[in-house]
Amino acid sequence: MRRKPHASYKGIAPPEIKVEAELGQGDDRPLADGTTCTGVVLTSIDWSNQAADDVVFEQITARRVVWSGTNLPGFQLVDARLEICDLATTQWPKAYLRRVELRGCRLVGATWEHATLEDIVFKDCNLEYGVFWEASLKAVRFENCVLREASLAGANLAGVVFAGCDLERADLRHTKLVGTDFRGSQITGLQVGPKDLQGAIIDRSQTVHLAALLRMTVREIDD
Repeated sequence: MRRKPHASYKGIAPPEIKVEAELGQGDDRPLADGTTCTGVVLTSIDWSNQAADDVVFEQITARRVVWSGTNLPGFQLVDARLEICDLATTQWPKAYLRRVELRGCRLVGATWEHATLEDIVFKDCNLEYGVFWEASLKAVRFENCVLREASLAGANLAGVVFAGCDLERADLRHTKLVGTDFRGSQITGLQVGPKDLQGAIIDRSQTVHLAALLRMTVREIDD
């Protein structure tokens, strides 16, 4: 069956992938310091709970790959498409991701402090309880994603789009939200300050939730 083409998003550069080989079950050799993986399709590989430094993956397509519990400081993921992969509880401090699409992936409890994300699309992903403290996000879109109780405290989210996402009780304190688009997303219990919201884009239905967060009362003139 022919695969459906991936949607393009304005302002987000898509992955540039040239596949030269395929790796599957049985090819899941342990990740070691300095591991480099380029130009491959990865299918049903289990790298869970492994630790290594200076790991680089470029021009890859990964399907049902398990990275859960990995500890990969400085991990670099460039020009990649991840589909139904498990990245739960990953520890990727100072990770660098560029031109990456993640679709249907599980990132529950992922911890990526001080990460840099550029030209990234998260679609139908679960990032509940994720920790992205002081991360830098540029040209990033979250679509139909769950970010309940995720923490992006101190992150630069300027221009980021949250489309149809669940941000209930997410922590966005001390973030940069100029041009950040929340329209169509659930923001009940969002943790954010008045100054943080300057420049953010919201829809009419979200004003009531934000008023409650800021301890404001919204009343009609006749009330």
